[in-house]
Amino acid sequence: MNTAVIISGQMRTFSRCYASQKWMVYRHYEPNIHFFVSCKRDEDASSALMLRNDYKYIHIETYDDPTDLPEIPEACGLHAPYSNAASHRKLMLQHWGNKKAWHFLWDNKPCKFDVFIRMRPDNFFHRFTPKLPCLADLEYGNWAFIPWWGKFGGINDRFAIMGSKAAFSYFEMYDEIPELLKNGCPFHPESLLAAALLKDEINVKSDLMAHFSTLRTDGIRWPEVTAEDVAELIHNGQ
Repeated sequence: MNTAVIISGQMRTFSRCYASQKWMVYRHYEPNIHFFVSCKRDEDASSALMLRNDYKYIHIETYDDPTDLPEIPEACGLHAPYSNAASHRKLMLQHWGNKKAWHFLWDNKPCKFDVFIRMRPDNFFHRFTPKLPCLADLEYGNWAFIPWWGKFGGINDRFAIMGSKAAFSYFEMYDEIPELLKNGCPFHPESLLAAALLKDEINVKSDLMAHFSTLRTDGIRWPEVTAEDVAELIHNGQ
């Protein structure tokens, strides 16, 4: 089984999070694990080189932020189920960065991948229980395991384990944003992601036991578990 790990955006605190990611997540997918890092060209970008100390298949690109991102009207976010954590431009950069990372993988794709892992550089892991799909799902790639918490009315967008079809929908969501907004979806990351995967009929399973914090440069943001997340977990008997 070949696994592709896609890391995108600003590397920020990756140097402090990498050890937790390696122990909790990556080791379960060794030895056929490949890394594709597409990150902003800044003072933290070089931390991606840490991967080369432990793994053989490493691909890294850096870039400058684009200046021609589409403007999203503020009204598109007014009916978001939860407040956005960043400005519209920063959120568009995140979506754009995911698409760029996905294209970087395909430009450097050395083999057929069975599993795709979406990883933010600043995910600091506390607990992870690996899951694998059934053989039929593995063949068609129409599956995605998502954390049960941090959904904020949609889908947790910080970490996921997916098949090929699901990964395409996940990382190409940037191009779907105009249509999703036109159809009434709020400009809200978790809502947009859920709508994109639903549109493509992806088999989403929000039962992934993955607990991690967001380690910011100015401090840690603990796992954001809402009462609704817990209620849904209990309701589903998980």
